[in-house]
Amino acid sequence: MADDIEKGNVSNWREHLSDPNYREIGLYRSDPISPSRRSRSSSPPVVDSARPCLSVFRFKHFIPSAFISGCAPAIRALSSRPSSPARRGLFSRPTSPSSPNTAWGNDIPLSRRRSKAMEILLEAANTSALEVIAKRRQSETASSSAPEPKRMRPSEGGVPEGRRLTTELEERGSIVLSWTNLTVTSRDGKKILLENLSGQVNAGFTAIMGPSGSGKSTLLNTLACRMDKSASLQGQIRLNGMEYTNADLKKMSGYVMQDDLLNAHLTVEETLLYTIKLKLEPTYTDEQLQDRVDEVIKQMGLEHCRKTVIGSALRKGISGGERKRVSVGMELLTRPQLLFLDEPTSGLDSVTALHLCTLLSKIADERGCTIICTIHQPQAKIFNLFQSLIILKAGKLIYQGSAPGVLKFFEESGFPCPEFTNPADHLLDVISTSVQSTEKRNGKTNAEKLRSNFVADPVDLDKGAEYPPQLIRDRMPWHRQYMVLLNRGLKEQYRKKNVVITQVIQNIVTALLIGGVFFQIGDGPKSTVRRQPVLFFCVINQGVFGALTVINSFPSERILILRERAAGMYYSSAYYMAKMSAELPFQLLSPIIFSFVVYFMVGFQHKARKFFLFMFFMILCQLSATSLALAISAICKTTDLSVTVLPMLLEVNRLFGGFFLAPKVLPKYFAWLDCLSYVKYCYVAISQSELNGLELSCKPSDLDSEGNCIIEAGEHTIKRLGLDYITIADCAMILLLYIVATRTFAYLGIRFLKH
Repeated sequence: MADDIEKGNVSNWREHLSDPNYREIGLYRSDPISPSRRSRSSSPPVVDSARPCLSVFRFKHFIPSAFISGCAPAIRALSSRPSSPARRGLFSRPTSPSSPNTAWGNDIPLSRRRSKAMEILLEAANTSALEVIAKRRQSETASSSAPEPKRMRPSEGGVPEGRRLTTELEERGSIVLSWTNLTVTSRDGKKILLENLSGQVNAGFTAIMGPSGSGKSTLLNTLACRMDKSASLQGQIRLNGMEYTNADLKKMSGYVMQDDLLNAHLTVEETLLYTIKLKLEPTYTDEQLQDRVDEVIKQMGLEHCRKTVIGSALRKGISGGERKRVSVGMELLTRPQLLFLDEPTSGLDSVTALHLCTLLSKIADERGCTIICTIHQPQAKIFNLFQSLIILKAGKLIYQGSAPGVLKFFEESGFPCPEFTNPADHLLDVISTSVQSTEKRNGKTNAEKLRSNFVADPVDLDKGAEYPPQLIRDRMPWHRQYMVLLNRGLKEQYRKKNVVITQVIQNIVTALLIGGVFFQIGDGPKSTVRRQPVLFFCVINQGVFGALTVINSFPSERILILRERAAGMYYSSAYYMAKMSAELPFQLLSPIIFSFVVYFMVGFQHKARKFFLFMFFMILCQLSATSLALAISAICKTTDLSVTVLPMLLEVNRLFGGFFLAPKVLPKYFAWLDCLSYVKYCYVAISQSELNGLELSCKPSDLDSEGNCIIEAGEHTIKRLGLDYITIADCAMILLLYIVATRTFAYLGIRFLKH
């Protein structure tokens, strides 16, 4: 056959290729041929020098070794890259164009390297292999003297004009994930979650299977650097031959959780658009980002619902299958080199699950990326989409290798798959049950028997070290994150306008009731006494209503926050400041409307300064109560716990608010509670503002024998109640500090507490 190729006899070569003896089912980059499998195969061996070319094109059949051996020098020259220094960073930028070794190095896009290698094979089919080698060496010599075209990266000023974002994202190398002696135990060491696992995953679609509790999600989370802090890890994990951290992985991978955690108030298009704005650097234009979103929407089959809100249990939105496709699409926006999925078919019907897995398989084939998913018991059509397979039972490895080869392994171990049986059902049935009683003399289960028969290929931790992964993005600057999140938060608040309208109506109705009961209290002898309860009730009303509106703020969003933070989308501080800024205008609306209604209906002093002081302290009262509620909701694990703690603290604030007991008569051991009551500072401030300078009308019946008015002036009432020990300015300052302190506690709660 080598003679045929040397003589240019292409027809004979094509006949050899069509011969079934030269075919090997399931040859993928994610399924390297092990020495044991190569010995069992009837096909002639493929020389190692051909593997770079085979790994690029993902051939499903062998190319004859005689043909490859002739082209190997040229293929090796085109596909190899210079080795990285020992201390080179995991996500180093490609070498500069002026580097001496850039003929086919990191600066040349992967698509162009593929085109060059393909040209070799096409020309070899019609000419002599030796002529190809000579011609390619001549062209490489000529091209090395010409200046290399500069590839502009986003960090260097954006994408060149006329260049699409998709092209920029897809020019990356493939990923090899390797691990040896991987053991995961609980922190106290009493429970072993994974036991001495070794394996390797190359580019392609890989599934981790096993019965419930076998360690599938634990292995996936361990590889994705999302392991629970209550567990400890032993062993080595490498990404293209290099150690990596969670911060490294965020820059070039995606992770789809089992539960679809999405913002219920945004549409499908808005969800994807805000996601890509937070994930990519700000050098891309809005048009480029929108184009990429449109591509993903079309790819995921979401055109019909792009303007539909996600929805929740209380609001109708998209279906469960569409929610899952949105979750996957969010991670595909940046075309990650590595994608993790935890039970992607959970909760989906068979048609939707097959459509989703077919799409993932197509993405892995076309782009050469590495996709790893956990799956419990897929249907047969989905099982046939997997290129490699990892089977676990009780944290131990049962099988790892090509998906088509697993049935042969089970058959050789004495567990053949019956005809017309779903392979996945058969595999799980076998490893989940014990051997027959007649075979139980040695006490082995089926899983133990399979584990003893399986011989794993040796794992090369340094595989792929010459191809360092390229990062997808650097983290967006803080101010850019804040602006995107603020825009998203304002849109959420607008979509929740029914809640805001309800709160406004609630405050208006309450204000009308208070104004009706205390309507125009006047300036008579009893007006000073009647002013105290209405002032205190205004403070209590604004505090309680304000706190109840936000008590569920963080518990309902905590899981979404954790997911987005784990994906490296933003800083916690940027999210928190954006959320506070988006909610502030709506929190100010209620006390302003309340003040206008109550103040003039009750008939407080008609002076502009005193009216605006009253409104200012109503706003401070509202913000103080909401800040306290935010801190509680951020610290407490559930909403049920939050609504239990909040009333108790509000009652303490009311009890020490200065109306029932004057601060000067409190026992000393309760003085600290008096100092922490925001109600007291609001009540004291508006009492001093309203009673100081109050002009009372004195009737003849209210005069003493000397003609002096016996009605107590407002200043004397303040002294008698013990409300003169602090000034209005001091009250305002203390309330502002109270708001800052409680909101700081709320931030620390969402930043460090991962319930």
